[in-house]
Amino acid sequence: MTAAPTAPAAPTGSPAFNASPGSAWPTAPGGSAGLGRRDRQGLVTIVVPAKNEAAAIARTLSALPLATLGVEGYTSEVVVLDGNSRDETSRIAEGLGARVLLDAQPGKGNAMRLARRHFRGDYVVMLDADGTYAPDAIPRVLGPLAFGTADVVMGSRVVQPGAMTAVHKVGNRILSLSAASLYGRWCPDLCTGLWGFRASALHSLPLQSRRFGLEAEFFALASRMRLRVASVPVDYLPRQGSSNLRAVRDGLRILRRLVVTRVARMPRPGEAQPSPSLETA
Repeated sequence: MTAAPTAPAAPTGSPAFNASPGSAWPTAPGGSAGLGRRDRQGLVTIVVPAKNEAAAIARTLSALPLATLGVEGYTSEVVVLDGNSRDETSRIAEGLGARVLLDAQPGKGNAMRLARRHFRGDYVVMLDADGTYAPDAIPRVLGPLAFGTADVVMGSRVVQPGAMTAVHKVGNRILSLSAASLYGRWCPDLCTGLWGFRASALHSLPLQSRRFGLEAEFFALASRMRLRVASVPVDYLPRQGSSNLRAVRDGLRILRRLVVTRVARMPRPGEAQPSPSLETA
């Protein structure tokens, strides 16, 4: 188990998490020609934030389409960002060959911001550990990134029966419309937990959020920095285990993050990224 502030050792994961490269894609994602050739084969870092997800983490990691990615020409590494779980999340993840980084500070936003310097990939895909996202969407997420048509890709959830309460559906719709209004860019699903990035784009984002404002900040910063953002559909499945989300409290934090990022001064090129305030959501 590796603490996030410490530079990681060379990868030693099981063969299941080191897919071998194969042939490159002959056409664009979804079988549509005309987007040009994929820029290159590369390493994909699949990041799975997790806290007390022992009930779901094995299913989530085992379902990652690493063999498919290998056939499509990628190599893969899997990194679990463990929020100092009190259950067996880390042990299970390590047993399946993932590299585990312990969160140096509490919160999903802190975990991603502090750990991203340890990601080795040319592309980074983040998905939640709770089993709600169908992992077969990962190759679709990578398509626009690898073909050079997007810098950021967000998964737009196709909600399956029993996967989301009416309150969460309404809340997500309100937040997505708020994001679109504030940033002048269509936002299909602000609170999605499936995101893909070209590594250069992820490292360029001056992230500030500490907790559940992370996804809102991804969209907000990408919009302000005029990055190319695409979306792909992903099935959203019933959750395994209990949720850490509190609808009203976290919804207000997400809305605050949208507003704060909209009016904040953006760092100039080459300027050091500011440290997050303790009041940041």
